[in-house]
Amino acid sequence: SDQDREPMQYYIRPYLKQLFLLCRPVNFPIVALFHMLGVHQAAQLWKSTLVSPASSSLLLPLLKHPSMLMVLLSLLLVTSTSMITNDYYDARNGVDSTTTTSNHNNENEHYHPLAQGEVPFSVTKTFDSYLYAILLLSSAFVPGVLSRLMVLGGAITTYLYTVHLKPRTWVKNLSCAALVAMSPVTSGLAAWHVLCGGAFLKSLGAGVSTVGAGGITIIPFHLIFKSPLLFLVVALFAGIMSREILMDITDCEGDAQAGIDTVPVRYGKSVASRVALGCSLVSAMSACGASLIPWVTTFAVGGEYLRHLITVLPTISSLSTLLINSQARKVMLAVAGSGMLLWRTFSVWKTNGEDANLCERAIRESLISVLLVLASFL
Repeated sequence: SDQDREPMQYYIRPYLKQLFLLCRPVNFPIVALFHMLGVHQAAQLWKSTLVSPASSSLLLPLLKHPSMLMVLLSLLLVTSTSMITNDYYDARNGVDSTTTTSNHNNENEHYHPLAQGEVPFSVTKTFDSYLYAILLLSSAFVPGVLSRLMVLGGAITTYLYTVHLKPRTWVKNLSCAALVAMSPVTSGLAAWHVLCGGAFLKSLGAGVSTVGAGGITIIPFHLIFKSPLLFLVVALFAGIMSREILMDITDCEGDAQAGIDTVPVRYGKSVASRVALGCSLVSAMSACGASLIPWVTTFAVGGEYLRHLITVLPTISSLSTLLINSQARKVMLAVAGSGMLLWRTFSVWKTNGEDANLCERAIRESLISVLLVLASFL
């Protein structure tokens, strides 16, 4: 039960360090990377749609735009509130162990100050409510109806996930994967909305080739859905889904004792390992498809890429020479990242999920795989 309320400056300030760690700041760089990647995809699509003097320098001005900074703030707040709310209910329901290690550093994922009694529940509840209030305020400045709805939907989903969805088989994993995949598409849609508005480009002094009445650029908003952004979302969703299943495999015994009906608890580790492998395969197909489709499409209409590749290959004398080619670099990164994830999940599948060390290694290396896949979209 919550303790009696005290003045805010005395009530929260002594616990600011623990509350900050509850936000899982180790996730902040990843959220920022997803945000930048979504903005990058929108800027690249705009650059390929219109020839503009400022098209080569759109990314940095977009990232510094006030409304896009509000998008980043909203995404960080969605992540922070989800972490705090999850820890609050886990500690209150006795899911988190009170015997975790005493090594409390920022990189320790298993630091549970609530379960260890380092932070009162009432303090955490109040702090979380303040963050939710700031999130609601910042979401009002997110550009575009779709982006705004995705931010609010993400905030609502994090709460529903913790309180209602977490004990449900499949829904838990799908919710986590969807929330992660939401970040780049939210930022991409918001950036595209800013670009289509016209005022941003005018502030840069950009000239455009297609202008409507009043000097506003006429670009259909739906064009953003033809960008590699959708491939990125599918690759992220399936990759995170695979990682979530692997994490459930390692926590199978503990979840069974706590009454959490995860996929490996209900169907067994063997079925769960097959699901993880299938999700990895979908992630690999999406990641590689985004890099290969431009080649396939161009070859189908004229074969320019194939002729260019035949011309370039005999002159390649080193890996650095190959990496100069942007399209080849994207393919290599996509194949390396998705291939690493596929190999690890395949190894877990061969043991039917019974080898805990293999599962732990696959979970750790999946972060590297995700980074390589993300780099293939740059």
